[in-house]
Amino acid sequence: MTSSGLGVRTNDLKEEVIVDPTTGEKSVKVGDINFPARKVWMKTFGCQMNYHDSERILSHLKDLNFTHTEDLNNADLVLFNTCAIRDLSNNKFYSQLGEIKHAKKKKNSLVVGVGGCVAQTEGKELVKKYEHLDFAFGTDVIDTINDMVYRVYAGDNKFTINSWDRSENFSIETKINHGTPQAFVNIIKGCNKYCSYCIVPYTRGKERSRLKSEVVDDVRKLVEYQGVQEVTLLGQNVNSYGKENNESLAELITDLDQINGLELIRYTTSHPYDVSDELIQVHGESKKLSKHLHLPVQSGSNTVLERMLREYTMEHYLGLLDKLRKAQPEIVLSTDIIVGFVNETQEEFEATLDLLDKAQFDSIYSYAYSMRNKTRASKMVDHLSDEVRGERLRHLQKYQLGIQEKIRQGLVGQEFRVLVDGTSNMGGVKKWKGRTNCNRVVHFLPTNEEQNLLWNWVDVRVISATALSCQGELLHTLGRKLQ
Repeated sequence: MTSSGLGVRTNDLKEEVIVDPTTGEKSVKVGDINFPARKVWMKTFGCQMNYHDSERILSHLKDLNFTHTEDLNNADLVLFNTCAIRDLSNNKFYSQLGEIKHAKKKKNSLVVGVGGCVAQTEGKELVKKYEHLDFAFGTDVIDTINDMVYRVYAGDNKFTINSWDRSENFSIETKINHGTPQAFVNIIKGCNKYCSYCIVPYTRGKERSRLKSEVVDDVRKLVEYQGVQEVTLLGQNVNSYGKENNESLAELITDLDQINGLELIRYTTSHPYDVSDELIQVHGESKKLSKHLHLPVQSGSNTVLERMLREYTMEHYLGLLDKLRKAQPEIVLSTDIIVGFVNETQEEFEATLDLLDKAQFDSIYSYAYSMRNKTRASKMVDHLSDEVRGERLRHLQKYQLGIQEKIRQGLVGQEFRVLVDGTSNMGGVKKWKGRTNCNRVVHFLPTNEEQNLLWNWVDVRVISATALSCQGELLHTLGRKLQ
């Protein structure tokens, strides 16, 4: 049992794998408790970091003889990995947690746990409120999941663990469970920004980075031993990576660029304040870095940005976009926007529409502001109604779709290389789909219906496009690895 930067395992009980000589069935003995083959059903809400954490959890649970199931009726263990950022995710979680009580009535042995951001801030209240909830755990202790599950099967339940990891170094090894050539790699955790609307610093803690040498070695192993060809570097503020170690995201990308077999590097999520000239230069020089950057702006109004405590102005942000486009003329930009922040005026809202015209984002993620407890914005007196927020959000989204329509029409006739990651149903027709280097999804028909293109690299030509979709034709199939 080893320590890690996402929670230190404390259970020193001996683990032993036992195989029945007659049936060949495997069980795992931990201390005096036997763990036969069981199934875990898991629901993840929120950001890519949460999905990455779920991968870690499922990987750990394999050591306790759990396999993943998509069928709730077959589950012995139910886990929720929660998000506290958006109302929609929150509401879905609470609704599904309430419904799970019916499953527990049918199967009394069912174990139910809640992890993630909601559990970090509300874990004790959750365990008290929901009789069928056995345990809750925060974002910084996910590597102790087996110890927590052991406690429940040992007869202990109704507990919460949401302490912060206090180890000196943030050190982990990426664990993937899906067997695909894509992997999320956590390089930094936490956030030091304390934007007035955001609860992340309270659910993820202070910024701490992994050492560059460890990340590079981690990715090299993923490429060499697990066939990974595309990595996405993750962090709540990934642009702050390495500061405490006198390292940087730009240096990390430059080193990852040298790994043979690695084809594509992406990273998310960025904060504009921490986009350095060094990083902009890497966008122009790196051979493997995606020609896409998601750079959350949140508002086009300087006065709103000031109330949000975002630490930059509109002039600074637009200057970054100009620099990025000069360094990498093919770069595609997307962003996040919050509509209706506390007491947003019509003039401030129109400044955001003006930003859309100037920035020409390829896509946006947009939300109506919703207050989060413990944030600074929650203490502000807010006179803006939800009706006004909803109306502005719909207007913004329609306005952006007009911009996207024109941008996407310019893609018709262009050729792209994509890694095929699945299928889609387009008007009753099954099509394959893949994401381009610049993060656009292209749907296309195979050469014949029997052709299995999953995880193949292919070249496609865009033959039609709308504001939300690109349709292509298959030109060449290059196989599962590029030569």
